Parts: sequence; C-alpha cells; structure tokens
Amino acid sequence: DASMLHLFIFTGALVVTTPLGSVSAPVGRRAALASGAAFFTAIATPLAGQAAEPRVGAAVNDLPENEVVPSQMAQPDKIDLNNALVTDYKRLPGMYPHAAGQIASHGPYGSVQDLFKIPSANANDKALFLRYKAEFVALPPGRMFNERINARQST
Repeated sequence: DASMLHLFIFTGALVVTTPLGSVSAPVGRRAALASGAAFFTAIATPLAGQAAEPRVGAAVNDLPENEVVPSQMAQPDKIDLNNALVTDYKRLPGMYPHAAGQIASHGPYGSVQDLFKIPSANANDKALFLRYKAEFVALPPGRMFNERINARQST
C-alpha cells in the first residue's frame, strides 16, 4: 500500500520506512520518539488536505448530545410539555415542584389539553394548568423526553 508508513524503534536505532524509502539513525529512545513524532507530523500535514472517506452507516446522522432538532425547540416564551426539564417550570409561580413533577412524570402529550387528563393531578394542579395554559406548547417528544425528570436540580 503506497500510503503505509512504518516506524520501528530498536534499542539505540530508529528506522522509518515509507513508500519513498527508509531512514535509519542511531539515537536513544527519547530522541527516536521525538524525531518519529516530527516525522509523522511532516507526513500527516500534506495528507490533511485530502478529503476524508465518506461516513456511512447508522451513525451518519447522529446528533451531538447538546444539539436539539429545531422541530423540538419551543418558542422562547413557551414551555414544551414533552421536552422541558422539571426545573423549567420554576418561572411560573406555584408550578414547581408538585404540578411540574406531575407534568414531567406523565406524557407524552399530544396537546396542552392532555394535562387535564393526568390522573394524579389534584384540583390545585389543574387550576395551575388552566392558569398557565397559554404558556405551554406540546411539541413531538424528543431526546430530552426521558431526561426531563432526572435533570440536575438546584433548590
């Protein structure tokens, strides 16, 4: 293979073999490793400009952990019932922790009206749901759906 590079370190000698030839030098291990690293850098620099092999397979479309798909992002003034963390409800007085916990413990929600179907929500919770109904939106559940209860909380 024309792109192969071999580096051999023997006691007291460094031998580097490439398609262009080989080089050998009597050096100590530290010097051999340092010159080998410099050699790799010199060889890798021209190769860095070459196009990488195309990615194929199931992992091609993976999203980084901190990236959210735009269709799963609520408007800045809304709280997404399916993807909001339980602590996101702190901005609505009276919602955190009980009513917020009820929302985060159930779902997914097809619409905001589904809040009123939570079996364990008491009359006070439902009054809060009604009060803040305009603040909520129910987007399709995304990657945050399973993490909305377990998110790190500071009280």
